[in-house]
Amino acid sequence: VCFHAWNIALSCKFGQWGVFYSMAYYFTAACSSGLFLALVFGLGHNGMATYNAEDRPDFWKLQVTTTRNIIGGHGIPQAFVDWFCGGLQYQVDHHLFPTMPRHHLPKAHLLIDSFCKEWNVSYHEADLINGNIEVVQHLQQVSDDFIVDMIQDFPAM
Repeated sequence: VCFHAWNIALSCKFGQWGVFYSMAYYFTAACSSGLFLALVFGLGHNGMATYNAEDRPDFWKLQVTTTRNIIGGHGIPQAFVDWFCGGLQYQVDHHLFPTMPRHHLPKAHLLIDSFCKEWNVSYHEADLINGNIEVVQHLQQVSDDFIVDMIQDFPAM
């Protein structure tokens, strides 16, 4: 209730904006925040390893190999990545320690990274540009595989 009351109050600038402007603001804010959140979640998960139940590694390796951390690069400073992702740039670390407050994740990241190097566990990080390229390439591959399977298996084709 508090969330929706705050959104309504904010969307109408506490009664200063008209109905049309308030609705336009609300829908723009809702759609853009949803898009940005989808980008961050997609970067953290899409295109990473998947396992069958019988081939699944131990918890540690599963969390580290199925998620991706986002770093600064291509002229995008780490401070922007930290703000844009809101703590979700440490996706691997978050999956290993889901109840850890996000302001502690940068410190945990250093320990997790060194632990992975010590135990020779691959730890994937990508910047915003390369990460999106990896995601799009993965989605293209999934789409291509689906189309090939559909053409081969669909009775009318």
